[in-house]
Amino acid sequence: MCSVLIVSERKEVEYVSPLQSANFQVTCLPHDLLDEMAPADITIFDLQYSTCLDWLEPLVCAWQSQTMLVFIVERSQLALANIMDMISLYAWDYHTAPVDIDRFMVTIGRIRGMLHMRQPWLKRRLKHLTALRQPVTCSAAMQKLQRQVLKVAPTELPVLVIGPSGAGKELVARKVHQHSARAQGPLVILNCGAIPLGLSNSELFGHEKGAFTGACQRHLGKLTQADGGTLFLDEIGDLPMELQTHLLRFLQEGCFDVVGGTTRSADVRVVAATHIDLQQAIATGKFRLDLFYRLNGVTLQVPSLRDRMDDIPELARSLLQEAAASMGGRSKPLSEQAMIAIIQHDWPGNVRELINRLRRALVMAEGVEITPKDLDLADTVQSTGACRCYSLQYHKEKAERQALNEALLQTGGQVNLAAKNLQVSRATLYRLLDKYDLLT
Repeated sequence: MCSVLIVSERKEVEYVSPLQSANFQVTCLPHDLLDEMAPADITIFDLQYSTCLDWLEPLVCAWQSQTMLVFIVERSQLALANIMDMISLYAWDYHTAPVDIDRFMVTIGRIRGMLHMRQPWLKRRLKHLTALRQPVTCSAAMQKLQRQVLKVAPTELPVLVIGPSGAGKELVARKVHQHSARAQGPLVILNCGAIPLGLSNSELFGHEKGAFTGACQRHLGKLTQADGGTLFLDEIGDLPMELQTHLLRFLQEGCFDVVGGTTRSADVRVVAATHIDLQQAIATGKFRLDLFYRLNGVTLQVPSLRDRMDDIPELARSLLQEAAASMGGRSKPLSEQAMIAIIQHDWPGNVRELINRLRRALVMAEGVEITPKDLDLADTVQSTGACRCYSLQYHKEKAERQALNEALLQTGGQVNLAAKNLQVSRATLYRLLDKYDLLT
């Protein structure tokens, strides 16, 4: 049975009986009795006759990812900025007093249907975002990289991806694979810096049962697993010297020796990545020169985050939506001060650091927007003083978001009328609402 919690100061709530008749489990409480109350499947904030609303924002922010929210407000309350923000950011729907019971029950019925699909949808959305997300390429450096990826992907040349840790080298390797003729084959990833000591040959080439102590069963190595597809060797600079010799033989001859078994072959394209200077590693005897030339068919340079400043605003918003989807909740917008802090930060950990800070902010944020404090970047803003200039793209998107919010509020959420007022098609409006995560 679907549960409904009504938060209301009123003693008589006219829609309790229709909800119970529709087989909902209904609880109705004033806000000051909610201390030990967990959110229900659907939570209705009935704000009629409510004067002090200091309690509302913290409660909405704490519960918004765990329940489907509906607001019932007086028309005059729509002029309050905090009410408008919470409705536009968190509500599935809202109704104005007096409540139209028939329309209200249609809303609740739709929400009950959505509840059955919500968790599978979140999983599908996250999988889709992970698999198909295109890199943000506003900056000249990323546009150049994108063009290079599209040129080299259809070929069979080995690719060496270089760049600092956390910059997105694995994402580039995935794009090379996805745009290649091997896209339907497997993409197998081996982190060369995390191979267990003494098992390097087994990890890459595989072993037969009984080949060594502890080999209780046959193991297929990464090369065999990647047959017909792509093998991504991450942190190739950490590959043990002995394994470098065996890998070189495979790249030259297309065959390899299974530990404790026979010689085999595999049809594999190799993409390697490293954050270290391989030329320096060659000079110090830690990396083979001939292996370097075999891997370095084409070099792709992934820029650090601080070298692609034009990408940061859009990249932050995109990654924020992905983080929210992976955590099973709704996203929150970045405040202007938060965006300033993000732009001013040096990002020594690159995109990986940005992802971690955004995930932290979604957990820690108590307001309707993410602040520099939520990102643990408050000191950055305070110490640097004046902010850097935003790009034209940033100002354009800010204006679009504001226009969408105002149009939806003015029309009471009626998409057809909002599209007409904005002089765009319904399809365009839906695309923009999805872009800015305004679909409820």
